[in-house]
Amino acid sequence: MLVLLGYGKTTTAQTIDVTPCTRYFEITDRLRKGDSLSKETWHTFLQDKAIQSYMADQGVNNAYYESYRKSMQIVYMPQKDSILRRRLKDSVSYWLTYMIYQNKKNEPGMKAYLKKITDNSAAYFDASYRYAYTALPKRAHRKLPSYRFSIIPIHNDAHAQNQWIIYTLLCAYFNDSNRLGALGGHELHHALRPQPDFKLAHQDESAATVMYVIMNEGTADMVDKKYMTDTAKTLLPSQRYFQEFFNEGKRIMPRLDSMLQINAQKDTVIKYREYLKGTIFTSGHVPGTYMSYYIEKNELKAKLLPHIEDPFYFFMMYQEAAQKDNTKPYLFSTTTMNYIKQLHRKYSAKAQSTK
Repeated sequence: MLVLLGYGKTTTAQTIDVTPCTRYFEITDRLRKGDSLSKETWHTFLQDKAIQSYMADQGVNNAYYESYRKSMQIVYMPQKDSILRRRLKDSVSYWLTYMIYQNKKNEPGMKAYLKKITDNSAAYFDASYRYAYTALPKRAHRKLPSYRFSIIPIHNDAHAQNQWIIYTLLCAYFNDSNRLGALGGHELHHALRPQPDFKLAHQDESAATVMYVIMNEGTADMVDKKYMTDTAKTLLPSQRYFQEFFNEGKRIMPRLDSMLQINAQKDTVIKYREYLKGTIFTSGHVPGTYMSYYIEKNELKAKLLPHIEDPFYFFMMYQEAAQKDNTKPYLFSTTTMNYIKQLHRKYSAKAQSTK
């Protein structure tokens, strides 16, 4: 068994900013006393730079923030308890209320968790880096001292952008309770993984882009998605992503294959969205999780890692894994694979020869 959390000497001096969470709990303390949450107070809270950076990537509008403010009052104010109990019986219709309620329900544990990772941030970052390294070649085993890390108390995800990794409290708390550092390892993987250096021809841009996006999340999903199965009872049911991503990936593979065949046979530029049309998951987890699962299952991960930045090689490794696997996962067509190999020769091999 691989032990990923060490408490010994470390060269990591990074810290994680949880100031937005502290301010959030100050607001909820007042709400518990029966005070309302004014629009002005809420607006001021939302001006936090970490919140602004993260939420800018979520596609929400002012109506979302107003709904969030009203839902917080229902969740925390004692005089609205009857409304809260009624809404919790229908979490699908009142999803925002349900998610905010998880913050209220788990507040003591969340405060203890935040204290733990800020008091001993070295151990937290050691664990996160070590998880990231499990899906990276040795040449990418380094630290990122210039990166910032924050936890914000609204929404439910995490992202890495502009040398800033931001987790939501709901996502970080439950994932770190399940596997301390795995979520951080996933986000660090995005930052640490070497990047391809291709100058794409116009006719290849959309196909290469969708393959890159799938590889980007698929390789990072090797870090943490295996721990997000239906047996991970520490996670909220909605956070057990593996099976949903796997099933959606299996379903979308024929569509992806058919679009790549069109690319191969015609001088046609297909819009990115067309490759994954039919699924709401378009950031690469689908079918990235599905493909990486079979690469790992069939012991091809070690063969993949030296080429971790190469989207075409990722697809080639998946195909090799699928051919080996006796459960008969989806196999790309000969036309598609010939096209991918052509792109590999055209871009990857050429890039390697110039290094």
